Amino acid sequence: MFENLEKKLVNLLIFTDLAKMKKKIPEDFSGVKRIQDRRVRRLVRKAYRIPFYKERFDAAGVKPEDIRTGADLTRLPLLHKEELRAWMKEEAKNPRYDNWYHDTTSGSSGEPLMILLSPREKAYMMANWFRVMMLAGYNPFLGKTMSRKSAHSVSAGYDTALQRLGILRRGFLDQYAPEEEMIRQVNEYKPDFLYMNKTELMRLCLYCRQHSSKIYQPRFFVPTGEKTDDIARRLFKEVLGPGIIDSYGTAETGACMVKIGESPEYVVHNDSFVVNIYDDNDRPADDGKIVVTPLYKTDLPLINYSIGDKATSVTRNGVRFITGVQGRMNDFFRYETGEVTTFFEIAPIIAHCTDILQIRFIQESYDMIRIQCVYNKEESERTRDEVAAQLTADLNRKFKHPFRIEYDWMDSIPPDENGKLRMIVCKVK
Repeated sequence: MFENLEKKLVNLLIFTDLAKMKKKIPEDFSGVKRIQDRRVRRLVRKAYRIPFYKERFDAAGVKPEDIRTGADLTRLPLLHKEELRAWMKEEAKNPRYDNWYHDTTSGSSGEPLMILLSPREKAYMMANWFRVMMLAGYNPFLGKTMSRKSAHSVSAGYDTALQRLGILRRGFLDQYAPEEEMIRQVNEYKPDFLYMNKTELMRLCLYCRQHSSKIYQPRFFVPTGEKTDDIARRLFKEVLGPGIIDSYGTAETGACMVKIGESPEYVVHNDSFVVNIYDDNDRPADDGKIVVTPLYKTDLPLINYSIGDKATSVTRNGVRFITGVQGRMNDFFRYETGEVTTFFEIAPIIAHCTDILQIRFIQESYDMIRIQCVYNKEESERTRDEVAAQLTADLNRKFKHPFRIEYDWMDSIPPDENGKLRMIVCKVK
């Protein structure tokens, strides 16, 4: 009823939500866990009044009063992307959502997904992103932020009266421009905080290294959209400095956890999210699939949303910390037998191959794979032919059936149209 007004006041709602958020990583998590449990109970009460969730609760034999903590959410079924896509398409037909935000994911899993967000949910999601900045010590109100062009606007400079006063200044980097032009834009704007998709940032940093180009080092930077592996992290720090922030989340959920600087683990925003881990049999575990429940999303909730990534974790004093994220696991190498090999199975080989800075696999047929890769000529002690021979042997020992493998050596691998980089492009059905 009030969504139209709330949409107009969304910037004010951002400030009120941010004021309530924990903007420092706590030493004692007991207080934030109490907030989490209270919000879990509120979420399930509201969800049970929604037909989609009432059916899921009833099928599991669970009532809202059975769910008291974040761990109790494991009693409810997982929400898979295909189920969410179908539900959102059906809900979008209802005119009551005309004034809601109809956000769309990048489609990195194969097909974009539309997600409905009420103005209040959208405001909270945006406030949560400001919280990520502030956890690292950045002031998003007084600092200068620069993002890829399509993240906010096609323009640059000071767009509002507030920005002319030095508040909420935002510049925009044209990620489709030639590298020298991108460097010029960064050097001219001198951002305190830079964020763009990891593959696009990789392309920029590779160019800087290969051409000894100097680029302004922001105080903080965030590679978004994809997992940042150790090789990419070293390159980013070499070119952009030490201020890397790993913020993990999705367009559907928002940023649910963060790793700052050289921290060995991600900290979950426990006041706003529950992150559980499931094994391959959909049972709670320490290592396995990442399952996220945003606690702020109560109008059309996402309870136990299975993202498609895998992680390792440890639990200390009842608080889960994520020690590693393996990245998206929904692309496969396929065999004529119907068997598959996931990227997760070959990930250790790639992680230990420090001779390669960037890689993508293109399966052309059931017996041939083409690998696009960027050679780490500054650090490798082997020739490209030696690297290719070793990598081919290692991969074919892991594949269920050997492939003929060909290599395309590149200066950088261009991102897909959505700005991300699919690790496996499988062209066989």
